Amino acid sequence: MEDKTIPAKLIYRKIKGKLSAVEEERFDAWLKEGWEHREYYERMQRIYQEENMQEVAVGKIQDAWEMFEKRVQGRWRVERKRRWMWGMSVAASVVIVLCLIMYYQVNTRKDMNIAVQNIVPGQYNAILEMADGSTYHLGEQQGSLQEKTGRLIKIDSTLVSYLPVSNKQEIPQEIVYNKLSVPRGGEYRIELEDGTKVWMNSESCLRYPVAFFNDMREVYLEGEAYFEVQRDVDRPFIVHSGEQKVTVLGTSFGISCYASEVNDYTTLVSGKVKVDFERRKQSFVLEPGMQVVYNKESDVATEKKVDVAEFVAWKNGKYVFKQKRLVDILSTLSRWYDFEVFYRNEDVKEVLFSGELRRFDDFSYLLQLIERTSDVKFVIDKKIVQVMR
Repeated sequence: MEDKTIPAKLIYRKIKGKLSAVEEERFDAWLKEGWEHREYYERMQRIYQEENMQEVAVGKIQDAWEMFEKRVQGRWRVERKRRWMWGMSVAASVVIVLCLIMYYQVNTRKDMNIAVQNIVPGQYNAILEMADGSTYHLGEQQGSLQEKTGRLIKIDSTLVSYLPVSNKQEIPQEIVYNKLSVPRGGEYRIELEDGTKVWMNSESCLRYPVAFFNDMREVYLEGEAYFEVQRDVDRPFIVHSGEQKVTVLGTSFGISCYASEVNDYTTLVSGKVKVDFERRKQSFVLEPGMQVVYNKESDVATEKKVDVAEFVAWKNGKYVFKQKRLVDILSTLSRWYDFEVFYRNEDVKEVLFSGELRRFDDFSYLLQLIERTSDVKFVIDKKIVQVMR
């Protein structure tokens, strides 16, 4: 069956009058699909106005709705299922969602030792630094900015987009670089001048030319990003990240290169890429499903076959963990949920878990799932998570 739902947070943003042009189009199309959608939206409006709901509570509507669909039975492997039981109407589901919110908030505090819960999922958030030093905070506004070359940059709540150069007169005489930085607890997307699309994860930075005009397309990455490179046989696309240089013509791949992590990863989803370690004079040519891992401590790079979803699913709103150490899982989640970790027992770092999680799941709910499948315990105090046995 075709999925005609939209995220509850999008409806909330509509009520608050914060939709971008792209989001507005999506909302209008959804609203016109049936009378039940309009009734659903009007009910949500009334609930918000009558109950004077606070932003945090409303922000949990999507989480509660997804909890209702998942039907978790104390296991960590969670699969989202879009099945409505016995023709349940959308209007009735609103009542169930609100009940789930109240039940979930009460029972979460019963099941876990939580002093203050301030850990929430991340959101679209980035800082754009122009070549002239000016900076712009992205994530809510929409419109356009003018580059010092005179070219316009389109801004949306989730995307910054550079229009392609249409004629030689628009080509700058020198390479002009901009920088997009995504802070802890954020994510953002960018479409480069050549049509290449980049999804940027938390604590990441991309330095790139506002226009590509020579025989190579080169960008510089710190952190983690997923690339869908526009094919151009005459101009290879090169990503510099840490010790490695990744060269492609047109393909999809992910790179994780955090300074705080021991390993850097390059994972190929489709096409073909060449990964060079120039200092070590070592090269790898990857086929889809292959990955290069570079260990900074041992200065060793290796190639292996992997399930690519484990390394790039974040781009689609999920985390996939397969026999992953708890210390690595919490390190990954801390960048998105923006928290610090304190281990009361060192050995607990090595506990292994497997599972699939949605990036917008409530953090307390996630920790409950881990507790139920192990002897690990958590205590949350504001932005600090204490881990123990």
